[in-house]
Order: sequence, then C-alpha cells, then structure tokens
Amino acid sequence: MDMMDIGIRSELAPVEVEGKKPYLPPVAHTLSRNEKKILLQTLHSVKVPEGYSSNIKNLVDLNELKLKGLKFHDCHVIMENLLPIALLPTLPKKVRVMITKLCWFFKSMSSKVIDPRRLSYLQRQIVETLCEVEMYFPPSFFDIMVHLTIHLIYETRMCGPARMRWMYPVERYLKILKEYVMNRSRPEGCIAERYLIEEAIEFWSEFIPNVDVIGLPVNPHSGRIDGKGVTGGQQVEIDHAQWHRVHLCVLHNTVDVVPFVDLHKKTITLEHPERGANWIEVEHNRTFIDWFKNHVTNELLKNSESISDRIKWLSRGPDSFVYSYKYYLINGYTFYTSEHDVTSTMQNSGVTITATALHQSSNDTYSVLADTTYFGRIKNIWELDYVCFRVPVFDCNWVNNVGGVHIEESGFIRVDLTKVGYKDDSFIMASQAQQVFYVTDPIDKKWSIVVLSNKLSNNYQVSDGVDDEVDAMDDPFVRANISTAMNDDDDECYYSWTDHDEGEYVNPEFLYVHGHKI
Repeated sequence: MDMMDIGIRSELAPVEVEGKKPYLPPVAHTLSRNEKKILLQTLHSVKVPEGYSSNIKNLVDLNELKLKGLKFHDCHVIMENLLPIALLPTLPKKVRVMITKLCWFFKSMSSKVIDPRRLSYLQRQIVETLCEVEMYFPPSFFDIMVHLTIHLIYETRMCGPARMRWMYPVERYLKILKEYVMNRSRPEGCIAERYLIEEAIEFWSEFIPNVDVIGLPVNPHSGRIDGKGVTGGQQVEIDHAQWHRVHLCVLHNTVDVVPFVDLHKKTITLEHPERGANWIEVEHNRTFIDWFKNHVTNELLKNSESISDRIKWLSRGPDSFVYSYKYYLINGYTFYTSEHDVTSTMQNSGVTITATALHQSSNDTYSVLADTTYFGRIKNIWELDYVCFRVPVFDCNWVNNVGGVHIEESGFIRVDLTKVGYKDDSFIMASQAQQVFYVTDPIDKKWSIVVLSNKLSNNYQVSDGVDDEVDAMDDPFVRANISTAMNDDDDECYYSWTDHDEGEYVNPEFLYVHGHKI
C-alpha cells in the first residue's frame, strides 16, 4: 500500500474480491505450491557427510511444506550451499540468480580462509547484488538488517574472518549458565557456586584413573595422523592386474620412490630417443615394478645400508591378500564405500583429487603436464600389507572429465556419475583423498551437483584436455557474477510474476495507507 501511495508498481496493488479477503497478486519471489514441493523435495533428498550438518531430511515437512527445527548451523548450510541448488527449477532467472549471489556472498564471508586481495571485488559485487534486491523485492524487505551486509567486508578487513567473531558459541554458553540458576532471586550466586563446583569436579576427574568424563564425545579423528579402518577388515584376494595397478599407485605416490621413478624414465628415454612422451609413460608404467625390484636388489647386494627398510619392502610388493573395509577414518574425514552409503543416512563416499596428468593436444603433436581435478565415488577401501607396514588406498569410480563434468554459467559444477572413466587408473592413496558430496540436479536427474565438504578448500582445476581447459579456481560467487551479467531484456519487469496466480489472501485490517483502509 505504501507503493500504491507513492505511485509505483501498480501491478502489485491489492485486488478486492466481493465477499472475500483482499487478494495480493504473486510477485517475483512468490513460490507456487508446486514450486514449494519441488524445493522441499530437493532438500528432503539431500544426504550430507558426517559432521556436516543435521540430517536435512528431518528438517523438511512435506505435508505442511515447511522447514522445521533448524539450528543456526543448519541455516548456514542451507543458505550457503543447498538453497541455490533447490531454487534452480523455480522463480524467474534473474531473481534466482540474485538470491544465489546473495547466498554465495555469505558463503565467501563464512569461509575459514579469506584472501584479502578479493575483498574489494566482493565489496563491488555485494553492492550490485543489493541493488538487485531492491529491484525484485518490495521496499519493505530492504530493512536495516539487509543493508548491514554491505558493511561485512569492512568488518572483515578490520577484524578478520567472521567465524572468529560471531556470537554462536557465546549464546550457547549463556544457555548453559542460565541452567545453573536454581534460585531466581540470587542468579549471580547460583552461577558462581555451580561454576566453581563444576571446575573442581573437572579438575579432580583428571587424576582419577580409568574414568570417562561425561560431556562431549571424543572426536574419532583427534590426535590421529594415520588412517584407521572401522567396519570390515576381512582379507580378500585381488588378481594380478589389480595388484599391479594398486602397487604402481603406491610407488608413484611415495616420496622416497620419486628418484627411482625419474631414473627409470630417464633410462627409457635414453634407450628410445625416437619415442614420444606418451609411449615413454606407458612403457614406464608397464615395466617399472620389475625394474624397481631388480634395481633395489642389486643395490642391496652392493651396499646393504644404501637402501632404507621402507624402500626394500616397497620393492618387494604387497601381499595379494588385502584388508577390505567399508568405513575408514583419515585426514579428518569419515569415508564410506558407495555400497555402504546406500544403507546410511549420510553420504561419505564422494571424493575429489587434484592430480598432475599428461594431457595430449587435439592434433597429437605435443603433450603437457597440467593439474586436473577429478570427481568420483569410493568403490573399495583397501589396506595393502607390505609386511612391516600397511598402506591404505581407495579404489574409485572416477567421472570421465570428457562429457561427464561440466561447469555451468551459473557457477555450479555438474557431474554425470554414470560416465565412469580412467578405469586403468582408479586407485588413489587414502591420504590424498578430499571429501565432497553430490546433490541430484532438480532440473535433470541424470546430473549431480558437486558440493564441497566443510573441511575442503574450493580450488578446482577441471580440464577435459589442453584445448578446452576450464579454470574454476574461483568460488561459485565469482563464477556466477562473471557469466550472469544483467545484459539481456533489462527492461523486462521482474518484480511481478505471471507464471502462476497463487497469490495471498490477507486480512483487510493489514491494508492501510496513512490510516485509511483500502
């Protein structure tokens, strides 16, 4: 009604219907009942990694079409990561992009690491985004709380990342202190007395042997550098081809073996100077294990102290029987096999790795080494037995970057998990694995959208070849703003929406203009 009084946006004027409440037409951000179902069904289907957030499925009420029981952290997770995905099949494009950019701005501000050089860019982007908020939402939405986002960059410059300053831990502890109060006429005394008693009990409990202190559960990753298998551990036999590939993976990713790898490639190059880099790489992979074993054996015959024990056992290779697990803890992550994921409420099988690979040009005239990011799911978790030590490895189904990975203009990274590639190079060291999870694309169920784990940095280099390399090192906020400039049909009205007529009926007493009813 204020807009009607000013004389703007007449399309949004309340409509009087005889015998009914005043009707407010749908606006740009109004979701129809069908769109609400699509959005909430997308959230309902999400499975997140362990420790990422609450089980999102339990927060969605599909009957009343509402979100219930969200905690602060759940609100952050939904706003920064899941809401932009759930909105894809709803709302006009420009409104959806504006909301997505606002979500990704908060994701950038809540990151554990913030590059100070990017703050000026983020400041310009949030100014533009808030201008779009004023365009598509009614003026009453743009209150002081929305405006304060423009000052977050300055606060970050002066005080550092927001996660070091926000009030959530303080608010949680204030709740604990309030529970100490048993006599409401003497709250300070109750808090002081109970605080001293609790401090004394915690102090003395440290000196009582074989006692588990009541409180938060012990983090299974605390103090652990090496990995640990939790579920499984049965020995299974692998065939010779698998043995060769997994042993070669271990050798290529062991620092102590790197000089031997370089020496072997140099030897092959000298023996076959007419051959190209691709042939030398294939020949190296085929013959390195036997060459390495013979080379180490000859060195030990010459001088037994010239070779370390680890190199000696690595040259002899692992046992053909490996220890197989369904559940593994390493790098601060909890990893499952994809088979175990099916029966779990969490999704812990998604992995990504950035590796240096040899890329061949389209005309096959030259090859270069380039960093490429791969996405996949864990098929098997094995520990290789080298007698004196074990090495954990993951056998993964990797998505083929050619046709299976696509970076959208909107900033999302989409993968087709059915397009499995690199079957001859499916193993990685467990210590190299970083965790991601996948959300089914609500527009095309064949595709999944990659979402970062909360312990993973957002540096990607996805490539399907030298000629078509895609640099995605920036976060989604940057990618979206580069590719979704507001340059098409700018004159189109987007504060009203005619895709559906599911507006809202309101009580007449809500509609006043300077004290006069409509």
